[in-house]
Amino acid sequence: MIESKKISKGNNFKILLLMSLLASSLTLITSNQSRAAECKPVKPRGQSVGSIKYGSRSMPIIPFTYPAGGVMEPQKTTKAAAISLRHMPLDSKLGTSVIAWHVDFNGCVNELNALLKKPVGHKFSITDDKGVKRNYVISEKFTVKKGNYKRSWFSLVGPRQLAMFTCSGPFEKGHYRNNEVLIAVPALDA
Repeated sequence: MIESKKISKGNNFKILLLMSLLASSLTLITSNQSRAAECKPVKPRGQSVGSIKYGSRSMPIIPFTYPAGGVMEPQKTTKAAAISLRHMPLDSKLGTSVIAWHVDFNGCVNELNALLKKPVGHKFSITDDKGVKRNYVISEKFTVKKGNYKRSWFSLVGPRQLAMFTCSGPFEKGHYRNNEVLIAVPALDA
């Protein structure tokens, strides 16, 4: 009789545990579905000057004005990256092209955020407005407080590189506190 009660209590515990796990997974599914339902993608405006491709994903690159010493404010969309008109174009053989994107906007998360999880050494490609594809490799990764940038990330002369920026960290007073920065250089096998 005592054995039977122990088994029964053990089974009750297992059943309660399974029900609890099932309830949490339903909450997670519902939460993800409601987040996806809240996403209202904003279509990018303007002419694309190229695209960035990583894995099976591809995203257009739209130009934006980045004023000297000003705020890096690409177009408010998660459906395009932006390239600074103040810096080198995608087809340049030297200097820095500055590319930025919104980490999220209007309830949507930018697919380019997947690049942030890639390690140094990860390869991806950029295609310019003439259709020429160039391979790049992530050479450095940084998390910095907004405005704490290295001058070398914006050089108009010198070795060819991409400086890629998006927001990160705590969201305070309508803005993220930090930037994630990826520096990419031409891949040697290109």
